Amino acid sequence: MNARQHGSDEMVIVGLGLCTPLGLTARTTQVEMAAGTVRFFETGVLDATGEPVRASVLKLLDPRLSRTERMVSLAVTALQEALKEVAPHDLAHLPLLLALPEPGSGAPFDMEAVRGVLNRAAAPVRLEVSKDALFHEGRAGLFRALAEATQILKSRQASWVLVGGVDSMCDRQSLAHHARTGRTLGPGTPDGILPGEGAGFILLTSTELSRQRRLKSRGRVLGCALSHEPHSFLQRKPNMAEGLTNAFRQLRLHPLTGARRVDHILSCQTGETFWAQEFNYAYLRNAALMPEPLTMSQVAESLGDAGAAAGAIQLGSALHLLGRLEKSSEEPVRILIYGCADAGQTGACIIEGDT
Repeated sequence: MNARQHGSDEMVIVGLGLCTPLGLTARTTQVEMAAGTVRFFETGVLDATGEPVRASVLKLLDPRLSRTERMVSLAVTALQEALKEVAPHDLAHLPLLLALPEPGSGAPFDMEAVRGVLNRAAAPVRLEVSKDALFHEGRAGLFRALAEATQILKSRQASWVLVGGVDSMCDRQSLAHHARTGRTLGPGTPDGILPGEGAGFILLTSTELSRQRRLKSRGRVLGCALSHEPHSFLQRKPNMAEGLTNAFRQLRLHPLTGARRVDHILSCQTGETFWAQEFNYAYLRNAALMPEPLTMSQVAESLGDAGAAAGAIQLGSALHLLGRLEKSSEEPVRILIYGCADAGQTGACIIEGDT
């Protein structure tokens, strides 16, 4: 069966909002990431060697803010941008599926406070946020949200769905936590992370409604894949990349992808060796899906470890990259995005542009 015959399973991206240390809008963040801009700063928190922890921090935010306060500030800015493309009366009741930090990834945060502020910021749009729509899966959370959004649109439970991710590891308590556990990159930890923060929201609808309303499509989500790694980062066991291999295999065999190679890969992972080895194994087992030659970018190159926000940020980066690559392509460009949580949750998706 031809991939286009499955059009009802596609999701069209009609709105995007991003807020990161590189910019307060999607456009600024996209352009700065594409240019290779980095903004890593020394913080007031010291690691075990007495050196300041470096992080990708939004300098406009007071360093004394809590994790909850930083997440709220980032999320509100990105949320309001994502909702601009569609008239509020069309979005009267809008399901929100949200990727959130993993347990133990830093300071605790007040989810009810986050939810309350987002509802007020979305007005007059009323967000519908159930506990089942909150995914505490870190870098893998956005892919769970996209998979759920597919089912909502396919079953016509709603005409629009908002998915997003928000995280901050740049509050003092979270920075101290990562320094104390030896996770931060520094003289004593050459295989560590640079903590980051950010937020992103994506407004989705069906292909059918997009055509009826003549909405401008930023891109399409062709397929999502979810899996789990039994030998996760937290277990400190040899990484066999079973979860990521399975996620890539699902996309390679997905009816919408038509067994075509993707043109580029965007990773939500950090630069740690564990994740590099995991990708290498999964890549070799799914070579038919991968770009030839291999081209890949990591969110950590520009923004450090953005945690639960990484998926939304990389999706935004993918939409910008689609426009650049389409100029030299005769068929729709495809970009694979993937993310793996420290606890083993794994997700991936393929984004396609319009010819």
